Amino acid sequence: MKKLFTILLLISQIQAYSQCLTDHYYKEAIKNNPQLPEIEKAFYASVQQVDNNKRATKYIIPVVFHVIHTNGMENISKAQIENQIKILNEDFSLTNPNKSAIRTAFKTIAADCEIEFRLAKIDPQGNCTDGINRVYSPLHVGARDNVKGIAGARWPNSKYLNIWTVSSIEEQGATGGTTLGFAYLPYMVGSPSSVDGIVMRADRVGVIGTGDFSGAGRTLTHEVGHYLGLLHTFDDECAGTGSNQGDYCGDTPPVAGVFTNQGCPFNGNSCSTDVPNLIDQWENYMDYSKGSCQAMFSLNQKSIMHNVLTNGGGNTSFRKTLVSAANLLATGVNDGNTTPQAFFYSSARTVCVGQAVSFYDISCKANVDSRQWMFTGANITNTNKDTPVIVYSTPGKYKVTLMVTNGFGSNTLNVDDYITVVPAVAFEKTSVSQDFENPSWEISTGWSVVDQGLKFKRETTTSYGGAACLVAPINTSVPAGQRFQLITPPIDMRSLAGKSPKISMMVGYVRQNNLSSEELRIYYSRGCENNWTQFLYRSAGFISYSNTAFAIDFKPASPSEWKMISFGLSSFETDSNVAFMVEVVSGEGNHVYIDNINIGQFNTGIYDTEKNIALDVFPNPSTGELNIDYINASGETEVWLENIEGKRIATILEKNLQTGEISIKWNSQNMIPTGVYILKIKSNEQVINKKVIFAN
Repeated sequence: MKKLFTILLLISQIQAYSQCLTDHYYKEAIKNNPQLPEIEKAFYASVQQVDNNKRATKYIIPVVFHVIHTNGMENISKAQIENQIKILNEDFSLTNPNKSAIRTAFKTIAADCEIEFRLAKIDPQGNCTDGINRVYSPLHVGARDNVKGIAGARWPNSKYLNIWTVSSIEEQGATGGTTLGFAYLPYMVGSPSSVDGIVMRADRVGVIGTGDFSGAGRTLTHEVGHYLGLLHTFDDECAGTGSNQGDYCGDTPPVAGVFTNQGCPFNGNSCSTDVPNLIDQWENYMDYSKGSCQAMFSLNQKSIMHNVLTNGGGNTSFRKTLVSAANLLATGVNDGNTTPQAFFYSSARTVCVGQAVSFYDISCKANVDSRQWMFTGANITNTNKDTPVIVYSTPGKYKVTLMVTNGFGSNTLNVDDYITVVPAVAFEKTSVSQDFENPSWEISTGWSVVDQGLKFKRETTTSYGGAACLVAPINTSVPAGQRFQLITPPIDMRSLAGKSPKISMMVGYVRQNNLSSEELRIYYSRGCENNWTQFLYRSAGFISYSNTAFAIDFKPASPSEWKMISFGLSSFETDSNVAFMVEVVSGEGNHVYIDNINIGQFNTGIYDTEKNIALDVFPNPSTGELNIDYINASGETEVWLENIEGKRIATILEKNLQTGEISIKWNSQNMIPTGVYILKIKSNEQVINKKVIFAN
C-alpha cells in the first residue's frame, strides 16, 4: 500500500531527481503513531461522493499569510499575495483560464470544487487586518516547521488557514532538487495544532512581482489540495486500481512515477492496470506536471475535500469549524450586523512633497455604508471616496482620520503623525562620504543603521585608514539569512551627470572555509517611499580580500586585508532624490567590516577627502562669520558655498596651491539668508560637503 505523508512536499518539476523526503516523514509518523495506516484507511472510507450539482453556498476558508522576512525580496507585496488568492479561487471553482485545455477524456469529471479563499479581515485579537502578517526573522532561510514557532507567526488553525512564505526550504538529506512548499494532511493534526498549515517559497506565490510565471501559481493550489486531504495521483504508481489506488480516487488514472508527466506528454499512458485504460491525467493539480499544464481537480477529489470541510471524522472536525458561519464572522470574511470598525492603510507612510499617496479603507466586522476621510495638511482635507489619492505640498508629519458608518452606528480612527512628508529634492549633494570616525556619526547626518535585534556596530579596534569602521558581527551563532543594513541619506545625484558616478567602499572580510556564504548586497530607493530594489550582489568569494586565505574570527590587521568594492551609478545621474542601502547577509561565518563609503565621481581611498584635509568649520550654526581650517597635503584646493538647490552663491577661496595648515576667516556680510547651506571644498579632484547653518 502507498506510503502515508506526514508532510507532503511539492518539488521542483524541472529536476527529475528532486528529493521528496517522504520516507523520512513516513517513518517519523509511524514511530509517533503506529495506528496511522488504519486512521488513513478509515478517513478515506468515510468519504461520501458528490457530483457537480451546485451547493446553496460555497465553502469559504479564511486565510492568513505570514510573510517571514528580513527586508529582502522574500518580503513580497500585497499585490503578489492577492494575485495568488485570485489563482486559487479560479482553480477551485473551475474558472481558470486554461481549463479549455483539459483533454476530452477528462472534461466530464473536471470539478467545480465550490471552495473560495478570502484573506482574513479580523485577527485573533479582534483587530482589523488585511490578512497579511509580516514577521521579521532570519528563519526564512532554510525554513521548515521552525517558522511556525516564531512569536506572533501562527494564528489558530481552527479559524485560519495559515500560510508561511519563506525564501527557501531546508533540503534535509536531499541529494538534489528544490522544495517549493509543504502541507500537513488534515488527519495528521488536531486543533489546536502548532504545525498545521502550509509553508511556501515566496518566489512561488502568484505570478507577479517575484512570483514564478512558469509555475502558473499552482504550487499553492497543489499544497491546499494536500491541506484538504488529497494525495498525489502517482501514489502507489501502477499498483492500485479504482478507488483502491494510491490517492483513493477512481477517476484519476494511476501514474507510473513521480516525474512521469513532467513534460505533459499528450497521449502519455504510463499504466495499463486501470479499467478502462485511460491516458495519464497530468492536467490534475496533484500530479508533478508543469504548472502551466495543470487545470483541474476531479469529482472524487472534490468529494474528499467536501468530506474534510463537512464531516471531518476523527480529529479533523476543526476543518468544519474553519468554514462555519460563526467563524466567517469572527475572521471578518463575512460581514456582521453591527457597527463597523474603522481601519486603513496607505500606499506609503513617507512621501515626497508633491508625490501622490493612496489611502485604502480596510474597515472590518461589518459592511460600511459611508465613510469620511480627513487629512491634515493635504490638498484634500475631507472626502468620502473609497480610495482617495492625496498630495502634500509642505514637509512635516500629518494626522489622518477615517470615520465609517452603517445603519448600526459609526466608528472613527485617528492616527497622529501617520504620514511623513519630506522635500522632493534631497538635501545631500555629491559627493557623499562616511568613514565612521565620529562616535556620533548617525546623529543628524541622514545615515542610519536598521535595528532588527542584530545590527551593524561601530568598531574601534580596526579600520582601513583611521580609528573606526562599521562591522556586521557575524559568527556561527548568528543564523544564516540575518541581514545587517546601513542606509545612506537621500542624495541629489544630478551634479554628477556625465561624470561616471559610483558607490565604493572598503570591505574587510575573509571566509571561514570554502563553504562560507556571507553576502554583500546594495539596494536603491528612488523618491521617498523606502521601496528598496537590489542592484548589486557579491558573494563571499568576491568580497573576501583573498581567494586562498581562510580564518576563524577574522579581523583585518592591515590595509592589505581590505578589498575595495565599487559599482557604477550612471543610471541614477538624473535622480534628485535617491538613497542607497548597504546590506550584509549572514552565512554563519565571519564578521564583515565596512569602511570609507563614498558616493561620487571617484572611488574611495585609504583616507577620505575630509580626513585628508583635516577640515574644521566653526561656529556652526553661524550668524554670518565662518572660520574654516584645513590642512592641504598637496594639490590645488577651492572652497565655495552652495544653497540646497546646488547653486553656488559665494566663492570663498579659489585655486589655492598653498599646502600645510590653511585658515580662512570669511564673513557673509549678512548677505546670506537664514537657512541651511553646503560648504564645499575641492581637493585633488574630489569634492566634500559640509552642512552649514546660517541664523542671522
